[in-house]
Amino acid sequence: MARVPEPRPIAVSTALFDGYSMEAAIHEIAASGASHVEPAFIRGYVEFDENAFSAASASIMARALAEAGLKSVAVSAHLDLALPEAADMLRRRLDFAERIGAGYVITNTGAQRYADAIFRTIEAVLPACEQADVALALENPGHGEGDLIGNGADGAAVVARFASPFVRLNYDAGNIFTYSREARRPEHDIAEALPAIAHLHLKDVAGDENGWRFTPLGEGSIDYAALWKLVPDDLPVGIELPLRLERPNRADPARRPEPLPLPELRDSLLRSLAFVRQLD
Repeated sequence: MARVPEPRPIAVSTALFDGYSMEAAIHEIAASGASHVEPAFIRGYVEFDENAFSAASASIMARALAEAGLKSVAVSAHLDLALPEAADMLRRRLDFAERIGAGYVITNTGAQRYADAIFRTIEAVLPACEQADVALALENPGHGEGDLIGNGADGAAVVARFASPFVRLNYDAGNIFTYSREARRPEHDIAEALPAIAHLHLKDVAGDENGWRFTPLGEGSIDYAALWKLVPDDLPVGIELPLRLERPNRADPARRPEPLPLPELRDSLLRSLAFVRQLD
């Protein structure tokens, strides 16, 4: 792929290259002309285990990024914060992010009915956040129901509860649309959350009588032109293209049996990068 000059740092999630090695994903993202990568460890999106966050794995990742000339702002490393072991799992993720030079660990929270357990987990890891100088960026989910953060206002309320620079939001524009079953649009939802947002996920989805399908940015239902007018110029953004996932009948995401061909992924990435650049 021909490298394209980039006027604004834009991260690309490795979730796009699900089914290929992390090394291959980093190579492809560097070749696209992007300057930042967002390593993705999201159950249901990609396969991984807790060894992915070891010190040895972090050293391998840091070296691969340096060799590719890439940096990382955030690591997507989701888990249910209500789990008994969630605090230990988060500490591993925070250490991993620190070692590769990322400033945020992105994670969902969990169900509203387990709010007390979620809040205890966050409180327990705040000292580790401060020591690593890595913040949590809590993300609104794209499917399910009854989540602690179902929309921008919910997320802002959680952040306000902690009043800490180490508890912020990763606002996912596409997730707002699908989690609400198309009832909420991000350009109408984001305003209340803006003071709490530290990172923005760019994701697009198109719907028809067969369900939803993920698309390159600008080719789905999200009105990014309207949303972009509200986004601060210095807000870090990450392109997340989970194109291997299917959502027939608007069901929960399911991975296709086989990875998509690399030429298709490369083309989708270049189209998405070009779309974001023209927004600026």
